[in-house]
Amino acid sequence: MKKLLVLFFIVVCQSIVQAQSTFIPYNRDYYHLIDRFQIKYGNQENLLQTTFKPIRREDLSEFLLKIASNYDSLSAQDKFNFEYLMNDNWEWTNSPYNENDKSWWDLLYTKKSDLFYYTADNFSLRINPVAEFTIGNDPDAIRRVFTNTRGIEAQGMIDDKIGFYTFLTTTQAVFPYYVRQRILDRNAFPNEGFWKRDDGEYDLTHARGYITFDLSKSIDIQAGYDKKFIGHGLRSMVLSDFSSPFLFGQINTRLGKFQYTNLFGQLTSDIIFANANSPGDGDYPKKYLSMHRLGVNITNSLEIGVFETIISSQANINYFNPIVFYRAVEQQEGSPDNVLIGLDINVNLKGKYQFYGQFMIDEFVIDALRSGNGDWRNKFGVQLGAKYIDAFDVPNLDLQAEFNVARPYFYASDTSVLSYTNYRNPLAHPMGANFREFVLAGRYQPLSKLSVVGKIIRTNFGEDQNGLNYGGNLLLSTDDRIGNLGNSIGQGVATTNTYLEVSASYMLLQNLFVDLRNIYRSFDSDISSRTKTSFITMLSLRWNLPQRQHEF
Repeated sequence: MKKLLVLFFIVVCQSIVQAQSTFIPYNRDYYHLIDRFQIKYGNQENLLQTTFKPIRREDLSEFLLKIASNYDSLSAQDKFNFEYLMNDNWEWTNSPYNENDKSWWDLLYTKKSDLFYYTADNFSLRINPVAEFTIGNDPDAIRRVFTNTRGIEAQGMIDDKIGFYTFLTTTQAVFPYYVRQRILDRNAFPNEGFWKRDDGEYDLTHARGYITFDLSKSIDIQAGYDKKFIGHGLRSMVLSDFSSPFLFGQINTRLGKFQYTNLFGQLTSDIIFANANSPGDGDYPKKYLSMHRLGVNITNSLEIGVFETIISSQANINYFNPIVFYRAVEQQEGSPDNVLIGLDINVNLKGKYQFYGQFMIDEFVIDALRSGNGDWRNKFGVQLGAKYIDAFDVPNLDLQAEFNVARPYFYASDTSVLSYTNYRNPLAHPMGANFREFVLAGRYQPLSKLSVVGKIIRTNFGEDQNGLNYGGNLLLSTDDRIGNLGNSIGQGVATTNTYLEVSASYMLLQNLFVDLRNIYRSFDSDISSRTKTSFITMLSLRWNLPQRQHEF
């Protein structure tokens, strides 16, 4: 796979003809601001497709410039948000708000958005520090909760043709009890890959980076090591950022109302453990992802996407065809791989509402579905959600409701190699399968620099017991299912997890935040020894990083 990606990269490099933009790293708070402006001001003249994330800085900048005429009518908070986004993408917006009269020695922070930047005729560079320092209290943790993250982020362009991005952090942390327990139970670290553990303290190194360039005005290529997110929800049933970064190659084609994306990735199938504390050195087994999605703006407010994903144990050159139907190819090969297909939809209405959804099928037998006998082969997941902007005419009060459901054995396969996972974590929803989930979220910005967020996530699911596979753990073989018929969502040990969070974030400087978070988590199981209630408080100083979310 690596050789194929490198060859693919070298060949297409010969055709570079256009200037290139880097991409905006996925950050839920950041993309909420984009969604907010898109819902309020999106129209036929400034279409911005954001379902497949991250999106290009150039595309967002073009959208911001087209809605700039609305600036005078914005609330004070939205003016602040607009200037923030303009500043953060100044290479393309030429933001008039980004000059800093409080620079450091006329060398650093001459622009509000960057610690250091350099431009020349053939080169531009932006460098920023990355840091997070958190202290917290969890009565169930073995030690005081803390996070100590330091790192660097750099991005830029060469010859106005090649864009590049790199990100590197190192972290030492003690996480809340429920996070540590999940790591121990599943031998997987949420959002991360390799880790080390010593006396309850975790040591992590996180790296991402890519190169990007345009083949033409309508086609751009990206290749590197990063994460992706597909959808408009708090969760994604298609592809989320819950697992670790992975090696990928991506082709984005934009033709008017059509956006076609090809994603090819090398995933980590499993981990070799040196001991119970952490993974060890070795050549970890690999598997491969091929995905394509076609998004179409049916109207200026309605977007529909169709997608197909395949997980294979070996790199198959047939799946590198960017316009072939994977399922047909996979059948020609003898059906050795795991294919998932589906669609997504989102519609913006009246400048205040967004409705979105995802439907993903692993296997589907219509006769078995009609019979209603719980056939295990009916493996699918659904998401339905809605956003309400400036709810009840309260400026900058945004509400969101979401429902997610996944049948037992969804995303899983007869071997763990073909499961929809990476580094032992689900590639989509953190809960894997065999669950129902309701989400309510609210975000209020009473002051320009202050945002308050509340979330209620209630999940009903079934846990495994006594070595029986009830369909929630994606790493278990579907050959070990409890039966062919009589399968229902939540089968197994009945469990309800209620996650409540209230947080406040204050922006001290561009991308420098102080966060106060309070989390209540109630894990209620039919097995009383598994029942647990937690209340956690954390205070953070965060610089050029999104909040680390453990919403499970």
